[in-house]
Amino acid sequence: MESMKRNRRMNSQPRRIGVLCGYLAVALGLLLLAGCRWPGQGGESSARNAAAARAEAVCPIDGLPTTARAILRRPLAVMIENSPAARPQSGLTSACVVYEAITEGGITRFLAVFLHNDPPVIGPVRSARPHFINLAREYDAAYVHCGESYEALQILATDPTLYNLDQMKYAKPFWRDRTRHAPHNLYASAAKLRQQESKLLWEGTVSLLPHFASTRRLETGPPATTAEIHFPGATNYHLRLVYDAQAGGYLRYMDGKLHVDRETRKPIVAKNVLIQRVYAAPFTHSTHGTYDVEVIGSGDGLCLSNGRQTALVWQKSDNAALTSYTDQQQRPLPLQPGQTWVEIVPTDGAVIVQ
Repeated sequence: MESMKRNRRMNSQPRRIGVLCGYLAVALGLLLLAGCRWPGQGGESSARNAAAARAEAVCPIDGLPTTARAILRRPLAVMIENSPAARPQSGLTSACVVYEAITEGGITRFLAVFLHNDPPVIGPVRSARPHFINLAREYDAAYVHCGESYEALQILATDPTLYNLDQMKYAKPFWRDRTRHAPHNLYASAAKLRQQESKLLWEGTVSLLPHFASTRRLETGPPATTAEIHFPGATNYHLRLVYDAQAGGYLRYMDGKLHVDRETRKPIVAKNVLIQRVYAAPFTHSTHGTYDVEVIGSGDGLCLSNGRQTALVWQKSDNAALTSYTDQQQRPLPLQPGQTWVEIVPTDGAVIVQ
């Protein structure tokens, strides 16, 4: 575990500089507020000052304001289904970042990472795949899923450093929604998942996290008002992104239908979209055609933000390393604070941006 931590620090990239300093600043501020009182300062005033200080904390992943307590804990990385029977999903609007990638037969799934927003309903929760495990490692997250593919089992069964929160082993945080048919009806709440974390003594702060926010905005470059993404072999997973200036981000349309949250009916708005091109092909001996999606290595792609686009370069040196997303000059990307979607698209998939 310690060697993995050292590798993560050695492989941190420019877009994460200052995250650890931010944690230290928050911790120092809380210590000062908890341990110091100035002459003549009343208890009510101290409480107001402490509350104000907590409210000024910023999420290290998405750059949004939150509380210090909310960010000083372990993220949840939850596998969420994306088949037509699972739509609309619950809880995606509360995630800091969401990854979408192919699993098998043209099917895509989501990995939603939650740190400071805890939705009461998350799901439908589905099974693990190797590339999603490697992405969850970047957050030292509690990896939430229900079962796994054979290839994923080889990782989960042999790596004791993973915080493996499998419904097949820990059932209490999960329930079945009887208004939907199995297996598209397994749900959990962030509160119950964190209670399970506490019982397992998994609570704790992650000192180095991926960072998807910047003080810069993408002001130049070709327009990116719409984007079409076709995952290879998929028939029900056509993704269309439409920039909405009023919302300040991209609305998602799945097979022509606006992508909304099941609980609130609010549209999902991606402030930033990173299209990461990767090599992907079925595992040689897979009986179900499960894809080997290579999120370790390097490649190119596109960054969509503020209605514009710019080329990106991604790099992940090993399992424990953070993925670096930069422009072609190796500079941090100008990402807006807010939710980012990472679309992991095989090189034989089609991407059209206009």
